[in-house]
Amino acid sequence: AVVSTQIGHYGRGMRDMPDQGYKKKYDDFQNHVMVNKRGRWDDTFPEIEAPYACNYCGKYIVVAEHVTWFHAKAACESYGLTMAIVNSMAENIELGWAANITFGPDPEHKRWNNTNWIWLGTEEIMDAEDHGTGEWIHHDGSELGWNPVWDRKLQPDNRVAKRGEQKVVAFSRINQKWDDSFTWRKRPFACMCPHRSCHFPE
Repeated sequence: AVVSTQIGHYGRGMRDMPDQGYKKKYDDFQNHVMVNKRGRWDDTFPEIEAPYACNYCGKYIVVAEHVTWFHAKAACESYGLTMAIVNSMAENIELGWAANITFGPDPEHKRWNNTNWIWLGTEEIMDAEDHGTGEWIHHDGSELGWNPVWDRKLQPDNRVAKRGEQKVVAFSRINQKWDDSFTWRKRPFACMCPHRSCHFPE
């Protein structure tokens, strides 16, 4: 069966739109809809190449912008979201799926290219001298509820540099494993929807 859904009042349209114009180049009328960054609708031609939106039902949204860990946390909150929390293998797999939506299935060739690593909202509890304790929690203070697979046998290794110790988590697009990292590296990041309307298929 074919289901048809009618759109209600065209109240967010551009001025004097829709006009359903005709263009000889396409031999077609404007019978599809685009929306601009301000949320205004316009009728347009289906032949035009443009970004597109999906009715996304997943839990995670991966943002391609490269920022530091703290910037990522603030950015998620500015969008009305929270930084991604992963508490099971199923959620870990879903995050990998969300990363593929943003970047495509093929990672960068160089393993440690920052585009291959996505910030998560998980961090290490540090002692009074800012040394890692080996205990990991999420940015909201909740416990890490599972045993993630770390990228290498000795991870997390709490490597120390002049600017501090590795104390936050990055997620690998290559193998969906975790690595501890320095907060100041600039990488893509994952936000989390507070609610979702459907579930990722098992």
